[in-house]
Order: sequence, then structure tokens, then C-alpha cells
Amino acid sequence: MLERQHTKTADWSVKNPNSVPGGWGFSNINTNNPDCDDTAAVLKAIPRNHSPAAWERGVSWLLSMQNNDGGFSAFEKNVNHPLIRLLPLESAEDAAVDPSTADLTGRVLHFLGERVGFTEKHPHIQRAVKWLFEHQEQNGSWYGRWGVCYIYGTWAALTDMHACGVDRKHPGIQKALRWLKSIQNDDGSWGESCKSAEIKTYVPLHRGTIVQTAWALDAFFTYENSEHPSVVKGMQYLTDSSSHSTDSLAYPAGIGLPKQFYIRYHSYPYVFSLLAVGKYLDSIEKETANET
Repeated sequence: MLERQHTKTADWSVKNPNSVPGGWGFSNINTNNPDCDDTAAVLKAIPRNHSPAAWERGVSWLLSMQNNDGGFSAFEKNVNHPLIRLLPLESAEDAAVDPSTADLTGRVLHFLGERVGFTEKHPHIQRAVKWLFEHQEQNGSWYGRWGVCYIYGTWAALTDMHACGVDRKHPGIQKALRWLKSIQNDDGSWGESCKSAEIKTYVPLHRGTIVQTAWALDAFFTYENSEHPSVVKGMQYLTDSSSHSTDSLAYPAGIGLPKQFYIRYHSYPYVFSLLAVGKYLDSIEKETANET
């Protein structure tokens, strides 16, 4: 991964000319189009002391990509002028701009809190958290740009603000948890339609998906104990393979471009399920230890 760290300036530098290259991109052959999501993920995977110079260069590049509004976008900085959305191109409102999003902002927050050690008092964190709460939907959710969609964005915002020490009692946090609880299906699952990305409003799928259930559970584990009713029902669904249809595994969880194409990442049902179950077991272990 160190060999794939970017060393060239490219489009991202137009609005960020003073930053030294240091990010990572999506795919093995990408050498000049880094993004904040992959950069944060790679930096999580590389031990800080393995290559301090490369690690610090990556962190510096990531921090330099924070937008003026406080959030983080995927590929470029401050590319969200409303006039660009009016270009006579299909889906220009999504394809021609790169605004701050809850999922990208959350991803970066999680890395900065978990690996860099930034807390909610750090200026970069304060600005990002402020952006998140200012862009929380009225119902308590967050819109996620690169995954489906409000469940995804809400999971990212909740888990990642927690990594930076945001108080669980914050009204915005509690409102988001209530929203997740309100959309849980009777069988314990969560499921959201790709239509949400097209009309920018939550649209229930009316059946569960493995990935979205794992996302919602991960958010609950972050703030609630293992005996919370939504957690119990969700874990029963997630661990009962007899309740899993082919569609629950295959329904797209990723978004390339709303209205145009959605992505099925074949590893997602397994990766996120394992992460959710692992977090659940950790939660039980901690609760048991506290009782003794």
C-alpha cells in the first residue's frame, strides 16, 4: 500500500494548491485521483511507526482536504457551486459537484479520532461535527452519498462522531437513534431502497438486507447495550441464516451515481456482519466484566 501512495498533483490541487500529495485512490492503477475515503482507510491499516513520513504525509493531505464548510467530500475541495448543478448534463446535480457528505465526513472523523487521537476539542473535529449536526435531516437521519443511503449516512455519522468523543446524550445523537429504531422491520432487520438516493428522501425497502442491518446494529452498539430491544431483534435476524433471502445478500449497498448505477460489493454482507457480531460480543464481554 505504501507503494501506491500518490506523489503527483492533479485535479484535487486546483482548489488545494498548497498541499503536498499524499493520498490514496480507489483501485490499484489509480495514481493521480486520490480520495478522502480510501486515504483514511489505508492510513488505518498502516501502522504509524512502520513508515512515519508517509503516514504523516497522508494525514496532512487528508486534513488539507477539509472543505470551507467544515465537512469532507470525496475527490476535490470546495467544488459545490450551485450553478455547476445546473449544467445541461444528465445527473449534473450529483456528477458535476463534490460536496461535503455525512459518510465521507464521518469516515475521516473516525480515523482522526481512533488513530490520530484528535478529540472533539480539536479545530478540525469541531468544524466537521458542526457541519454534521447542521446537515442532519429533520427526522434525525443523515444522507449518505456513496452508500444506500440514509441508513448508511446515519451509521457513518453516529459511529464516527463517537470515535471523537461526541457526547452520547447530544440531542442530535439521540434523535438519530430514535430514527433508526423507528424504521426497523418487524423481523428485526433494516432495509432501504436505492430510490432514496434518487429523490433524496428515505424510502423503505419493506424487507431487510444483511448489509444495512449490520450498519444499523453497529450504530446501536456504539451507544446502547446488548440488551436493547432493537439490538436483540437485529442480532436474531443477522445470525439466523434461514431468514436470509438471496435478495438480502445481493441488494446493492453502494452508489456510483444516483439514478445511473448502484454497486453490489460482494464482500459487504460478510465483512459488515462480522464487524457487527464482533462488536456485539465485545459489548457483552464488557458488560459482564462490569458486573463482576
